[in-house]
Amino acid sequence: MASISAKSPELRMKKNAPAHSRGINELYVDNTQPFNQQLERAWRILDEGKLDHVLVHGIGPAMQRVINLALQIKLRGNGMFDVSATTHTVHLHDDLNDTDTGLVTSQTRRNSSISIKIFRTLNVVS
Repeated sequence: MASISAKSPELRMKKNAPAHSRGINELYVDNTQPFNQQLERAWRILDEGKLDHVLVHGIGPAMQRVINLALQIKLRGNGMFDVSATTHTVHLHDDLNDTDTGLVTSQTRRNSSISIKIFRTLNVVS
């Protein structure tokens, strides 16, 4: 089976974002937004005290940023927060448009993803 490359001039690739539902306490991290903005958003959700956890998700190159964000929250919280991480493999679907013929083909690829739950720990005072 021949591989279709989007590098040829007559093909244009459209990467479709994976479908996901967004809860009030969920953040989807990418590399386009400034890190400090994403960090402050996660901190604000936890600092308000209404929710006891936040879920931070990222795929591919954003995984490192998700891990960094979770560790920064944990460090800033001085023992008030802990983290729990799970990794996954997601299937991504890309559309390849042939500009000459108008033919649209699709390909599926796999990518790594991570989800980190940042949650408030119980501080027991004796």
